[in-house]
This record gives sequence, C-alpha cells and structure tokens, in this order.
Amino acid sequence: MNDDSNISLRNIVTNHGKSIASLLLNIGENKQPQRKYLSFIQELECLSLENSSDGPILIRREINAFEEQDYVALSYTWGNSEQESPVKGKYKFQTRGYKPQLFPSPVRDSVFDRVFSFIRAKGLSMLWIDRHCVKQKTCKTNIICAHERCEDKKRAIETMDLVYSLSKHPVALLGRPIEWEHELDVLFKILSGQFVKELEQTDDDEILQALSLLSRITKDRWWTRAWTFQEDYRGRRNMTLLIRHPEFLEAKKREYGIFSDVPNELCIESIRFSKEITEFCRAVQDKTSQREDVSHHTKYIIGAAGNYKILLESSMPMTPKVIADIQRRGLDDAWDKLAIIANCCQYSIRIDHKQMQKPKSLSISILAMYLLNGEILLNESQKDSSFMLDKTLSQFLEDQAFKEFYAPEGERDLTFNKGCRFIDTEFTHKGIKTEGHLWKLGRIIDPTRFLLPLSEAENKTYSDTKDEQRCLAHLVAELRCLHETTLAMHIERFLSYDPTRQEDNLKNETFSRSYMCLMAKELVTAINKGKLLRLGRIWNFEEKLNPCSAIFIWDTDGSEETTVKRNQSNINNKRGRKPEWKFAFTASRPLKRGFQQHGTNDLDHHVSLEVKWTTSRNHCPSELPQLLVRGWIVGLCFFYDFPRTSVIFLWPPSFNTTIH
Repeated sequence: MNDDSNISLRNIVTNHGKSIASLLLNIGENKQPQRKYLSFIQELECLSLENSSDGPILIRREINAFEEQDYVALSYTWGNSEQESPVKGKYKFQTRGYKPQLFPSPVRDSVFDRVFSFIRAKGLSMLWIDRHCVKQKTCKTNIICAHERCEDKKRAIETMDLVYSLSKHPVALLGRPIEWEHELDVLFKILSGQFVKELEQTDDDEILQALSLLSRITKDRWWTRAWTFQEDYRGRRNMTLLIRHPEFLEAKKREYGIFSDVPNELCIESIRFSKEITEFCRAVQDKTSQREDVSHHTKYIIGAAGNYKILLESSMPMTPKVIADIQRRGLDDAWDKLAIIANCCQYSIRIDHKQMQKPKSLSISILAMYLLNGEILLNESQKDSSFMLDKTLSQFLEDQAFKEFYAPEGERDLTFNKGCRFIDTEFTHKGIKTEGHLWKLGRIIDPTRFLLPLSEAENKTYSDTKDEQRCLAHLVAELRCLHETTLAMHIERFLSYDPTRQEDNLKNETFSRSYMCLMAKELVTAINKGKLLRLGRIWNFEEKLNPCSAIFIWDTDGSEETTVKRNQSNINNKRGRKPEWKFAFTASRPLKRGFQQHGTNDLDHHVSLEVKWTTSRNHCPSELPQLLVRGWIVGLCFFYDFPRTSVIFLWPPSFNTTIH
C-alpha cells in the first residue's frame, strides 16, 4: 500500500496484524540522522538571464547562499493550470560540464517571463529553480541507488528547504489571475483589513463574493501540492505570492500601494495573505455561522492558507497541524511526505523508508519519526482508549498531542512550543525511552506568607534587573530560613553569574543560561502574583535523600486546584492512606551543530513536565521509571553534578491493541 494517510489506525493495525507499538519498534530500526549537505548550499547553482540573437539564455552561476542571499528561490508547479499557457522552448538553458551546450528548457515560457519580470523590477539577477538547479536525471527505482547522480539528487532534496529559508526573495507563482477591477478592489479590502473593520455594515452577498474570490485563489494548483507547502512554510518570512492581472489594472493596482510595482503582477507577502484571510474568515464565521455556503468556503480557505498563529492556541504545538496540512496535499510519491515533514518540523532524525521491509505503513512511519524526534503524546489511560484507533493519524495527533505548553512571557508562543521535545529518544516494548532529570516534589511554599520583610534581602548587587534581583534575593533569604541552603546557594550563584569567571563560563552557556534566565523571570512573576511554589529534589534510585535543588511554579493556571494546594498544611500527612508522590521530569540540550559538511536540521530542546509514576513506592531499582504525562510545569532547576537518568514514557494504551 503506497499511502494510508486516509485509513484509520484500526485498519492499519488489522492489515498488518501487529499493534502500533510493535510496528513502531520495527520502523524505529530504520532511523537515521538528518543530514543537510552544506556543500549544496555553499556551491548553490543559480541562473542568470542573458539575451542573444537566438533568444534568452539561462547561464549557470555558483554562489554561497550562506553569504549571498539576494537570489530568487522560485516556487511553482511543474504542471500548468487551466489559466496558464503550456508553451515552452523560448528559453534555452546551459548544461553542466566543461563544454556546456544550450538546449530548450522544458519549463513553461510563462514561468520564466513572470519570474524574470519580478527579478528586473527588484534589481536582482539570480534565479534558483529546481528543474535546472537540481540534477534531475536519476534511476527510476524505489530502492537505494549508489549512482553519483542519484545520490546528488537525494542530497539536494534533503537540503532544498534551506534554499527557501535562506533566500531573501522566495517567490511563488500562482496560476489563477485577477481579471476584473472589482476583484482587485475586494482583494485590497481583505488584505488591508478594511473588510473586517466594516463587516457589520457589509451585506451577505458582498461577503460571499469575497469568499468566492479567496476560494478561487486558494484552489490554484500551487496550494494543493506538498512540495510547494514546504517551500512556503520554510520561506514564509520573505515569501512573495505573484498573481497575474491584465494591463488595464496596472494604474489602479499602484494606487492601492500594497501590491508593489512589478508589471502585470500583484505582489503579496505570504505572511500578510495568510494572516488577513484567516482573520477575515474567522470574523465571517462569527457573523454568519449558520450558512452552509459560507462555512464551506471558510473551511476550505483556512485549510489551504490558514495562519497558525491565529488558528492555534498559545499552548498548542504546531506539528500536528503541519502534518495534517501536508497529508492533504498531493505528491507524485507519497513517501516524500517523510522528507517534507522532517524539513518543515526541523527534525534531526528521519526515517529511511527504502530500507524498510514490506508491507510498509506511511502513517506509522510518520508517527515513528514524530516520536523519535521527541514530540510529546498524552499517554495516560482513558476509560475507552480503543476508540482512538478509529482515527486517521492526523486526527489521532490532533487529539493526543500534548497541548499544555507554557511559553515564558515575551517569547513567541508557537516557536517556543516547537522546541518542547524529549531528547535522545528510543523505542522500547513498554514505551519511549528518553533521558533527563527526575525530580521528587516536596515542600510547598506560599509567597504570600514569606517570613522576612523585603528590605532584608535588598543589600546585594546582582547582574539581573533590580526588581528581579530584589525578588530572587528575597526568595534566597526565605529558603535559608527554611534550611533549604543548597537551593539558596544555587540561586545566589545564578544571580552573581559572571561570564568572565572561568567556572561560570560553561559549555553551551548561551542556551543554558538564556533558558534559565527565562525560567527565573517566570519565577519572579509567579512570586509577585502570589502563586504557590514547590521544591524538588533529584530522585535517587538508591533512595539517598538529595537536597532540594529545584523550585517549580505549582499553580501556573490559577485553577480551583490552587485553593486545595494552598490549604495543604502537611503534604506528608501520615494519617490514613499515604499521599501520592508527585514528580517532575526536565530535560534540555542545545541544538546539535553537526560536523564537517553535514548540518543537522536541529532545534534547542527543552522539556519540563509534571509526571505521574504510579509504581514509585514499589519501584525496583533495576527497572527504569515508567512515567505518564500530567502537564507542563515551569521551574528553575539546578542539576550540577547530577547526570541525566533514563526513564520510559509508557505507550498510550491504544498502541498495545492487536486486532486479528
């Protein structure tokens, strides 16, 4: 089976006769490190245009795209739309080698006409286009091929997303044109935000006209392909959409002032297009929620070009949405989804499907890559978990992905959440093995009941801001009163940090220090708001009592549970049944830089979870802790001299189901 994206997990399990956990264990053996071949970028082939008596010629140039980024990275569909001419052959391209020859390009003339019009208008000269800048002649085989040309193309495909993310001028060619003045007027009203502002005074017919226009634009072939999704996603911050228009609209277009001045083209920032159409569709949904025709349009438009920042809550991950959007788009080879998802999600581990034994499952391969790169699933048992198997992979991830991330104030929420991943993951029969620090949570501290007046903790001068310094110094004094001297000492050392001191200039200081500073700011905010705090000590499998060296915010959501926690006078109350031990699990590491000519496609990783360990009281030292995800917990942790320990996050119950 080539693509099982639209098949339920239950049917996949039935077809293979194995549980999801068993399938993941098999697929996990085919994991490989993601390698970005930096030489492809350092010696990036581009094209420049020269005119000759025989017509326009595309001459090869070579640039280092890490240093020279004023090139146009073109995103387009190889097949023409109904509104585009299929004529080709006007442009001749230069072959590679010592004696280059000229041949007619197989790319449509209209593609080059449009992109070189943009290049001239912007004063640029270099074009990158996959058809000519990636070696295309390869063996047509689904197995690994050792030919140099096949390896070159494979490397280019794995690295191609960097071409778009590095370019200052990525450009997408949409085939469907704007043909009439009223269409231009409507598009301007949408993109300028005017439509949303005046929505209450706008009649339903005008709204429907606007939605119909956006539907036609987003039904362009460019919005339906998975490779162009990757190109837009990775080049989004600079991506420009080009939409053709007839010459008689040129003056009106320039009057509006938001479509640039490329002749016969509307130039629209992809970020702006996505943001404004999403806000427009959301506003329309609120106003006309009962109309099926409106609902049909808005659902389709948002599905094609919706803005994640608007669509997703600040506590949610982007990855399930990215995977769902790629899953619904077309590909000649469905297995290319693995490479596209890895590139878009910045995965440092990929799955090599060509080495997998048949029968293969694309959905479970995507799930394996998702988990091997540290993405977090809810894994606590539900009353009836088997119904989760009735979902496709995209639907399953939408439901079961962890959605309670908590980005520090001032951080971009979704970007922070993207790095919230486990480190060094492996599959085991029981679940996902990873490494980090396991903390047993203990004493609860109520900042509203601090014993010392603030003035007694204001004497020292630290390198942090004065307000934060006073607050943390106050906390240090309180901790000393509670005889928590180790944690107090760690916070004092953190406050008096001096990068010129050799002992403070730690390896990976940039990441670890900046992350701890973010957590310290959150701690200060929590103290000022009177939120409960909870101390943690490294769990020791020999049951040796380590001193507390972490402090967590214990009521980040301000829920009703806070009142219960605040009234706990003795968390170790021995009357009746022993209370459940509480644990936290933290892990972090800076992105891996790679080596020699191989980049890693990696991110900084950071995890801070409240976890449940049901067998902690009866734990056998020879077994790894088996944990369940409870929620996100923010804290300032000091784990000097404590090595990481291995733990297992259990499979969700549905992963162990076998159907024959």
